[in-house]
Amino acid sequence: MLSQLDKNSVKSFLTLCQKEIPKGNCYLVPRTLKVNGHLMTTKQALLDLGILDVKLVWKYILELKVEDCVKVDFDYDTRRDTNSEVYVFKKVINGKLTYIKLTLRPNGIICLSFHHTS
Repeated sequence: MLSQLDKNSVKSFLTLCQKEIPKGNCYLVPRTLKVNGHLMTTKQALLDLGILDVKLVWKYILELKVEDCVKVDFDYDTRRDTNSEVYVFKKVINGKLTYIKLTLRPNGIICLSFHHTS
């Protein structure tokens, strides 16, 4: 359960998403992840969710609510800025529980993960 401070942070972050995503200041990180025990590329993960156009990722992100956030944490990946906050959401998309991990960088909103989870 999120603290009130975390809820306020998520609300501010989602408000920022509402401003930056329509401007195109949003980026999906192409990666290969281990998802449910299988290696999967970002493109495969989107296809698995029935998403054929990356623009839909941002549509779904714009629909996120504070209640969809399950965790606010620091980015522990030393290849990136570990001082930034990472927002983890879970939302049902096309009938599948979807894990969404977002952060903010100087160039805009960064989607680090977008895939279904068990």
